[in-house]
Amino acid sequence: MQVSGLEQAAGSSGFNEHVWYHLPTVRKVADQIAKDLGTLDPANAAAYTANATAFDGRVAGLTSKLEAIKAQHAGRRVAVTEPVPLYEIEAAGLVNATPEEFSKAVEEGNDPPAAVLDETTRLVAGRDVKALVSNSQTESPTTTRVEDAAKAAGVPVVSVTETLPAGVDDYVAWQSSQIDALAAALDGTA
Repeated sequence: MQVSGLEQAAGSSGFNEHVWYHLPTVRKVADQIAKDLGTLDPANAAAYTANATAFDGRVAGLTSKLEAIKAQHAGRRVAVTEPVPLYEIEAAGLVNATPEEFSKAVEEGNDPPAAVLDETTRLVAGRDVKALVSNSQTESPTTTRVEDAAKAAGVPVVSVTETLPAGVDDYVAWQSSQIDALAAALDGTA
């Protein structure tokens, strides 16, 4: 059975629908859109192809940033509040140390079991991770508790979003700023 890049990137936790964090897929989608638009509008096909090529180059820059993190920090453990950024975390060679039951509950809008919340809080409070990557668009008392524990322990909290935040209208700039924040947290310059 052949395993797709998405299934490989999702790891043992299964499929992660946040494919806009999976840079190879983002490039494939852009290329396919350009191809489809070129078929529908042949007079402008070259422009669509050129735009996709330029976009692919910018996404390659994001990949290079993740590879730089991997070169310096491969194997370092991080925690997440939910699976949103896992494709990029794994591409950066980082290890997600979060109990799956915690991140899955948060993603589904539920409270994790008390023991799982305590385990996650101890994980960050004990500095067993180099950073906590938190989806700022899904704040809850549970995520706030874990973020507060991380901050109290001096573990950097890196905010990511599931969708483009207000005032940002460029995919590459959005992802670049999040990758840069992750790198700064791991480098201790955040």
